[in-house]
Amino acid sequence: MPRSLTTHIDSPREVGIRLKAARERAGLSQRQLAFPGCTAAYISRIEAGARVPSLQMINELALRLDVSGQWLATGVEPATTEPAELVDAEVALRLGEVEEAERRYRAHLDPGDPAYANALAGLGQIAFRGERFDEAIRYLEQALEARGRSALADAGAVDTLGRAYAATGALESAIALFESAVAEAETVDARIERLRFSVLLANALIDADLFARASRVLADLIALADELADPLTQARVYWSQSRLHGMRDEPELAARFARRALAILERTENDTYVGMAYHLLAYAEIEAANFAEALVLLERGRALFGALPESAVARFSIEEARALVGLGRQQEAARTAARALELMHVFGPIDRGRAYVTLGDVFLGAGDSGRARMLYAEALDQLLDQGRRFAVEAARRLADLLEAEGDTAGALEVLKRATAAAGSAVPRT
Repeated sequence: MPRSLTTHIDSPREVGIRLKAARERAGLSQRQLAFPGCTAAYISRIEAGARVPSLQMINELALRLDVSGQWLATGVEPATTEPAELVDAEVALRLGEVEEAERRYRAHLDPGDPAYANALAGLGQIAFRGERFDEAIRYLEQALEARGRSALADAGAVDTLGRAYAATGALESAIALFESAVAEAETVDARIERLRFSVLLANALIDADLFARASRVLADLIALADELADPLTQARVYWSQSRLHGMRDEPELAARFARRALAILERTENDTYVGMAYHLLAYAEIEAANFAEALVLLERGRALFGALPESAVARFSIEEARALVGLGRQQEAARTAARALELMHVFGPIDRGRAYVTLGDVFLGAGDSGRARMLYAEALDQLLDQGRRFAVEAARRLADLLEAEGDTAGALEVLKRATAAAGSAVPRT
């Protein structure tokens, strides 16, 4: 299923205003601020609110203007000034020098150290990237406690903690975390943070099949998005609405909201967001059995990326394979699904398990029941450990296939395993 849009900035317009103000305070022209990979023309478009800079670009511009990246991205200054050691750790982490970053963070693990909470959060982020979700949760929970359970003190750490909860199947804990964060933001009238956490809450509720609650959250968000009058904000809300209707098996409504998100994103001229919006719309069209239209949308989305990252290649290939099966082009679907299988390492355990289920459906539709059985079994193994709620879906697919092959006892055993695991899931607190 398509994931939600990133929330690393408050709005393109506000980022542009802050960038221009910081540049003028520094006495630099757009040409003087430019550097390889960021031309004066690109800076002009950012300042006009017509581009959404990446987090890496935000941090590079902030460094050159002697302001914090957090302020440039969100307008909120960090609660405390980080020691140079932790700034170096964050830079090392962004450059992929994980061992060096971890060494620097661990040097500040004394509870009396002023950088204690930041060090815990950094180690939590490292663990999350390495898919060590239980370790990530432990560090990030400790960081949250060290900050007096204030979500606003480090919104990024709270975001990651919620995602780590979800990755281990503890959606109840993710929902409780984001609900608390939304309430905190509302109390101090921090509208940007309220938006960020509300979008995260809505998507966690969607993943938990709590559609009525998700609908209420999104209804409130529509009014907030209109109040902020920011196109990216509105697109995020429509994106989440599309996910909601897709999960509720309402493909026409899912497609309608996906088109709204796409129309807004096309005006922002951010190719990555637009490309993923095409992917979202293609998913909705496949659910509505509009397979040929889905293939056209996927082709348009791919073209916007240039060189696709592996995660995008995998997600596009999965939907392409589904569309090809729908069109009866089984051999092409099987080849495309095989390419997607080679990239499953880019997903976390739950997304990987759910992708195995989808690809199992593709191979079954292509007439390769043996490979489908293998993928359903692999999905079940993945999801029993991490995403127990989704394990039942994988088990049903595998049980149906086993029963069709005459193995009724095997089908029953598979269903018993999944049902027992789902019933034993204990929410985190």
